[in-house]
Amino acid sequence: MVSHIRLENTQNYKQQICLSFMTGFYGCRWKRYQRSTEPTTKFEKAWVLMLALSFALIVIFLYYWVMAQNDIAYFNGYLYYYIGTWFDWFMLFYVLTILTLIYLGILLALVIAHCVTGRQLYLHWIHKIPVVLVLIMCIVAVILLAELWKSEWILVALTLQVTAPIIQIVAIVILTIIAWPLASLWWRDHNIVHRCVSLSLFVILLLFVYLSPLLMEAPCVLQTADLPVKPPIIAHKGAEQIAPENTKISFQTAANYSVYGFESDVRISSDGVLFLMHDSTLTRTTNVHEVFPNRTKHRAESFTWTELQKLDAGSWFLKSDPHNKLKYVPEETRKKFIGQKIPSYKEFLELAVTYNKTIVFDLAQPPAGHPYYVGDVVELVANITLQSGIRQEQVWWLSNIQRKWVKEKAPGFIFTAEGRYSVGTLLDEDIHNVNAEYTEVNHDDIREYADNLITTNIYVINTPGLYSIYWCVGAHTVTTSACQDLSHIQAPVWHMTPTAFLIVSTVLGIASAVCIVVICVIQRCRNPVRDDNPESISLHSPRHFTGGSTTKKSDRELLYRTNEDTMFNPAHTPGKDVQMEEEPPVYQDDLDAMGVSSTSGVANLHQEVKMQLE
Repeated sequence: MVSHIRLENTQNYKQQICLSFMTGFYGCRWKRYQRSTEPTTKFEKAWVLMLALSFALIVIFLYYWVMAQNDIAYFNGYLYYYIGTWFDWFMLFYVLTILTLIYLGILLALVIAHCVTGRQLYLHWIHKIPVVLVLIMCIVAVILLAELWKSEWILVALTLQVTAPIIQIVAIVILTIIAWPLASLWWRDHNIVHRCVSLSLFVILLLFVYLSPLLMEAPCVLQTADLPVKPPIIAHKGAEQIAPENTKISFQTAANYSVYGFESDVRISSDGVLFLMHDSTLTRTTNVHEVFPNRTKHRAESFTWTELQKLDAGSWFLKSDPHNKLKYVPEETRKKFIGQKIPSYKEFLELAVTYNKTIVFDLAQPPAGHPYYVGDVVELVANITLQSGIRQEQVWWLSNIQRKWVKEKAPGFIFTAEGRYSVGTLLDEDIHNVNAEYTEVNHDDIREYADNLITTNIYVINTPGLYSIYWCVGAHTVTTSACQDLSHIQAPVWHMTPTAFLIVSTVLGIASAVCIVVICVIQRCRNPVRDDNPESISLHSPRHFTGGSTTKKSDRELLYRTNEDTMFNPAHTPGKDVQMEEEPPVYQDDLDAMGVSSTSGVANLHQEVKMQLE
């Protein structure tokens, strides 16, 4: 630590608020005598590396949460089944990630400020504990998400195809900005090994960022003439983000957004009535806990149709607001949600016929012991569908059960494969439509299917960015829960021709390189090389006394050893006619200890002391 010397009342302290905040917030060194310009210890350097690692992990997690917004409902629903209470857990983790990123970013900025001003780094324990906790939590989160939510890592890789050009631009800007403090530190560093290593690493990083467009495979970088037509959207459980899922009002709302079709889930009651319900139980989307409190965990198929009609399938949406979109719904529309009933499959077909929509549905298998077998359900669904008056080409048949019988009964149905299959398998089964989750197929699969006259529907796509990816790669249709958002998109959120992208990347790289060179030149002028000779000894260097000198120096004689943030100003002493004292004597033994052997150095030393006093 810098020794604190008692100064006379003729000395006036500078107010250095920024310096106090920098050392105080980072290391709780608020007092000026606590600030040190000694070299940073290896232990503190290790903490800086740990801080940088934590910051990098948080940046990755923030990107993860931003991209995972496509599956907010899935994430919250997953936790709902374990906790039993509906809450927007996704938004909570999202906000905490942002706050943590800001906190670590401030600490890293203070690290750079310490290095630029030449202060010793010392991270206080009040910051070390959160840094360790963040690092541990990030590692645990990676392990848990890798096991429980693997599909989201696939989503992150997919979205990188769209965001990679934007990330490159941001990276170039950040590297150009931080070149200013890094160049200052580089010119001050007199260790040739450190300078060579740091310069090599920075240049390699710059080249990687500059040349990264050559490694990118961005589906939205294509000629305008090659951009496919906008894929029509299919309403997943209706307009489920702004209306109670699988209800009449949900499908009616979706029809107002000109969707291509309706998607739902079909089950059969204990007395043989087909109805719409996604979950295997009625707990989440009805008031079954009020009407049948002892049957909340029973399968939905165990209820009769009469019992199902006693339930309210709309009020829950007003209470939980599962997609945080209720604020966009008019008050008059919200009132219609109250008392919504579970619709039957016949009512679903009537809505499709009324609005002239294609239908897609998953057929749930009845539980063991149910009065109706799977085969009976398939035949019942096929017969009711044919009797409804809907055109056969508007029915996407997903079930593999008794498909041969269904083909004979309704040859006009669009028989659809659920998931990814090889082209040969699909053609052998005479299937020309694929319904796959976005994590199951890539753009190469979609294009291969298209080359063999096989159409592709991708589900569930809820964000404009992900929708833009499958628009650019040529998906024929997309199933979404956000029809109110995607229906208004007239072009991909990011699209650029290859020539324009190359020009932008080249110009930006050249501009960044020029700026960095200019920064290096400016910092070279700001930090000139100083010769270490006996006649230019720093006033901040520690004094050494030889054993032969026993004379005790006064505080004024040692004034050149005081803190760097003080200055001597006699005019600031009120009520005194201060006279400048003669220059303090310089003893020969002190000169010998400092390596000054000639008398020519005395005048220089006197001059430096005088400048310090003034």
